[in-house]
Amino acid sequence: MVRMLLVLSLCTLSFFSYGKETLKIVYYDSFPPYSYINAAGEMEGILVDIAREILEKQMNLDVSHEGFPWSRAQRMVFNGQADAFITVPTPERLKYVNAAKEPVFNAPINLFTYKNHLHQNKLEKVSSLEDLKEFVILDYVGNGWGNENFPQESYTRIIESDLSVALQMLAKKKGDVVAVDKVVAEFLLSKHDRRNLITELPVTLTVVPFALCISKASEFATVLEEFSEQVLSFRQQGGEREILAKYK
Repeated sequence: MVRMLLVLSLCTLSFFSYGKETLKIVYYDSFPPYSYINAAGEMEGILVDIAREILEKQMNLDVSHEGFPWSRAQRMVFNGQADAFITVPTPERLKYVNAAKEPVFNAPINLFTYKNHLHQNKLEKVSSLEDLKEFVILDYVGNGWGNENFPQESYTRIIESDLSVALQMLAKKKGDVVAVDKVVAEFLLSKHDRRNLITELPVTLTVVPFALCISKASEFATVLEEFSEQVLSFRQQGGEREILAKYK
């Protein structure tokens, strides 16, 4: 009898311990301030913080947040080793994931130039990508948006090893503009103390949505509708603004 009670107790404990599944989200582990591994070895960043607020605090889900090289993180979702990532829902990705209708974050692509540029007034009036054909654009390896929108045959484009170097070259007047994610650029300019050398122009070329994308094979695919409602409410109540302030 005692033995039977012990077995029943263990079964009950097992049920309550493991009955709640964990939503596994994978991130690019070196993409500050959106997602990166901090000094304590934990995932941190704007996308991570918003996901925690909505999925864990608002929706009461168990969630793990893990960082990997970006190509590996994408393969993990594709292969079913992870449930989700937060990124731009391209047609290729939508073949194997479903994306929330309301983005986690909308990233503005803005123009930056060096201080006192001779043609700053003209740059401030840029209204389309075509207007940039007469200028030298500094860009960086791996910028898919730049590759798609600034083809080498139509634009003068200098490719640097990464965005930090591109901004450094802009500060040295080696090019006219950098067209890049405003949040990432501002983070790097503050980190490397270059705000006094570079001017952010009042020009937003487009807005790129970072959406919660969940594998079509995942049991968590059903949470996307509620997530969209919660993230919209979170943004309207100023939660997004508070998180952004942490990374400036």
